[in-house]
Amino acid sequence: MEWTLVLGRFYGIDTFIEFLTILVSLSVSFYSFRVYKLIKDKHYKWFSLAFLLLGISFIFKILSNITFLHKFEVQEANFVFTFMSHLKSMEIVNFFSFVFYKTFHLIGFLLLFLILSKNEERNKNILFFYLSLIVVLFSIYFNFVFHITLVFILIYLTLYFYENYKKVENINAFLVFMSFLIILTSHLFFIFSDVNTLFYLFGEVLLLIGFMCLLTNQIRLKIKSKKVLKSK
Repeated sequence: MEWTLVLGRFYGIDTFIEFLTILVSLSVSFYSFRVYKLIKDKHYKWFSLAFLLLGISFIFKILSNITFLHKFEVQEANFVFTFMSHLKSMEIVNFFSFVFYKTFHLIGFLLLFLILSKNEERNKNILFFYLSLIVVLFSIYFNFVFHITLVFILIYLTLYFYENYKKVENINAFLVFMSFLIILTSHLFFIFSDVNTLFYLFGEVLLLIGFMCLLTNQIRLKIKSKKVLKSK
């Protein structure tokens, strides 16, 4: 009997991209928290928490990708039949890891949505938050529901940051807008990932690029905030 470790759909390439996404997400969280400590703006504290949750979600995503297969051969006359089967205990780990991935991922983006929403809309936001958690339950078996929900959230976030960029017209606002536009595009690719796995791979790459743009912005903000504090 021969054991085989399978990492993701593309010989581990997608898992490697997700590992980089974890590092970038946690770095965005770290630098956002550093900016919060410098300027005491609570938006950055919640922004930090949101990307911490997104980073954790990808840890579960990697766990859901890991599959152990065992191969065994049966010889019958002059023929050899080869069978591949999954390790049953790993199927349970894969299932719950995928559920936790969707839960943390959705809550992370919902938190960003709630940060940007106006205070007078809090009651509506709580209802929206509750309905989104219900969506997680449905999306366990229907990836389309999960991704289309995220697309609607990301459309709101992208439009918000576009309007913000038009108001201030600086490089930081542009980077944030482009980041969420790229992240939105990545989830549009994910919607069609069940049709062709290449959409899944393109979505993974775009998501990493979007997070890297955000990381660049948070590093710039941290440096700028430090300079402002030193000049006082």
